[in-house]
Amino acid sequence: MFYLFLFIVLFIISAETSSCSFKEGNATCAPRLNDEVRPYLLNLKEKIKQDLKGKVPEDFVEKVLCSEEVEFKPELMVKSLTWKEAKLPYHQFLEPERVERAFRFLCRYYNLLSEIERKFDVDKEVIVSILLVETDLGRKTGKHSVLNTYLSLALTGNETLFQRYLPQNGELDLNNETTKQRYQRRATWAYGELLYTLEYLYRYNVSPFELKGSIFGAFGYPQFVPQSFFLYGYDWDGDGRVNLFDYPDALASIANYLAKEGYKRSLTRENKFKVIMKYNKSEPYANTVLELSEALKGRLAEQKEGSSCGIEGE
Repeated sequence: MFYLFLFIVLFIISAETSSCSFKEGNATCAPRLNDEVRPYLLNLKEKIKQDLKGKVPEDFVEKVLCSEEVEFKPELMVKSLTWKEAKLPYHQFLEPERVERAFRFLCRYYNLLSEIERKFDVDKEVIVSILLVETDLGRKTGKHSVLNTYLSLALTGNETLFQRYLPQNGELDLNNETTKQRYQRRATWAYGELLYTLEYLYRYNVSPFELKGSIFGAFGYPQFVPQSFFLYGYDWDGDGRVNLFDYPDALASIANYLAKEGYKRSLTRENKFKVIMKYNKSEPYANTVLELSEALKGRLAEQKEGSSCGIEGE
């Protein structure tokens, strides 16, 4: 009887110690998060492990999502739901200085772009135009942590948590059915992109928090979201990996995206417009890309076509 009693006491002590260690371990997971948010992260982390089973090791997910660099930015969901893409100043990309720089880029990479054009049947001028509008020809690729962006958007997909950070100015009303549906779609999308992000980081051995992108998680010269990277990324230089921060792969990936969505050089302007809208669902964006590409074609026509268009350097 004494030994039975001793066994029970030891079992209880062991269980309490394990429970305490578990709680302490959770407390050190993502230390920048406050105690209100951390339980939501822990639940999300376990779901991610299950959804990435067979693709990404659990210990990788654990290490990344418990990093001290993990941050929660609930304001991103608010910005995402109130973003007005159509009001962005796309006209700036048609200013003479921008057109000139795009033309010089086109000339500098004329041979490469011509090869990509032949391979994918996508106008080289359209490729350059997209690159200019997206990242100023690769100069401005974004400074936001891609991982923290999608993690924050996915976490605010929990309505209970999001309600605590929802602005009280009435700009967003989740009681409005249209707004709520947009919110739910955005959260579902963000969670999917978070899974692709973790897969990308693991497969390409990328330091998780060094991958930077736009405010909503697009990265690289073409500004692909992670799913687009896997769908359209193209290894043009044949080194065994797609690098969106390298011109050959980035330019070919833009062309591959458009080609897979139905772009052909023989299409009418109207149908080219429709395909470009799939790259960015904004009419001003698509119109700007086409107007810029037409300006570049005009500049080329003024030059004697050649590998450098008569211009050396960028």
